[in-house]
Amino acid sequence: MPRRVLLITPVFYGIEQKIRVALEESGYQVVWIENKTLPLDYHGTASKFKILRKFYFLLFSPAKRYLKEQLKNISDPHFDILFSINAHAICPYLFKYLKKQNPHLYSILYLWDSFSKFSWKRELRYFNRVLTFDPADSLRYNLEYKPNFYLAQDDQLSDCDKIDLFFVGKFSRNRLLLLDKIVDLLKSKGIKYFIKLLPAYKICCHNQFVYRILKTLPFNSEWVLKYLLNYEAVEGLLDRDFLIHDAIGPVDLQHKLLCSNVVLDLPFEGQTGYTHRFISALAEGKKIITTNKNVKEESFYDPDQIKIIDVNNPEFDFKWIKKKLHFPVSGYIKVLELNNWLASVFDGKLA
Repeated sequence: MPRRVLLITPVFYGIEQKIRVALEESGYQVVWIENKTLPLDYHGTASKFKILRKFYFLLFSPAKRYLKEQLKNISDPHFDILFSINAHAICPYLFKYLKKQNPHLYSILYLWDSFSKFSWKRELRYFNRVLTFDPADSLRYNLEYKPNFYLAQDDQLSDCDKIDLFFVGKFSRNRLLLLDKIVDLLKSKGIKYFIKLLPAYKICCHNQFVYRILKTLPFNSEWVLKYLLNYEAVEGLLDRDFLIHDAIGPVDLQHKLLCSNVVLDLPFEGQTGYTHRFISALAEGKKIITTNKNVKEESFYDPDQIKIIDVNNPEFDFKWIKKKLHFPVSGYIKVLELNNWLASVFDGKLA
């Protein structure tokens, strides 16, 4: 009888379904539930009114209600393995329910966001194994360090409009300010770029009345500045040609990456782990420009392939950007291909 896996992941450029398919192709029965960010979620480190949010979760148990609704649609509640990416909707009810069906349930948590962005300290205790993509978090919280995976590609690039530099990411104030500088530099040197920034979501109190008050009054706090810029980005009030409002599909994203000479990597503030796009670029032998100084400590670091820029004063070697170079892929990176990555994360539990 095939082993059953309950897969709980965020929706992220279709990657969640790639994981599901990879497991199913390996012979496992997989049921997927979205690891949804619930209204008034308190895990975000930048969340305001955190005490009130926690009180709301304690009083009304939205995670429990959400999971009960999802689980009641599953005909067979018996699972051998729970695999969760991040922990937005994770709560004690889930484990109580699953272990009632199978006391020997094995649970794995993989974190592809840093604790600088979300804090899931309370949720760690529920899992048999916890891994993180962030090397600093692995040391700080005594977790296993496991870099992100990448998806193997078979795109032959029969129709490829060459790009010098490529970046696509979710909106943040720091990214916006840095990209303003970078785009000006690229334009001045005639660099052909594909840079897109997607406003992430409507943050707490996204309201025109609140926006107008904060815009009028002389507030200088970091939260207010982030709120104002995020509101303007979501509402289309910022005049930037690289701001978009509809997500780009995973196939188009990968095609753009493959057609690019250099991949730009701008991790969120406080993040030391590497994004899927960073790992994918290495797997394709691409050149990378990053603000992540921690990459110098990695075995795959090659200063000829990976250039590090300063957040406050970005400087570029434009001849290097234009130069066509392809680098060999290390064995370390090859192991991070999704199927290999899953095998090592499950560590024999899927045998």
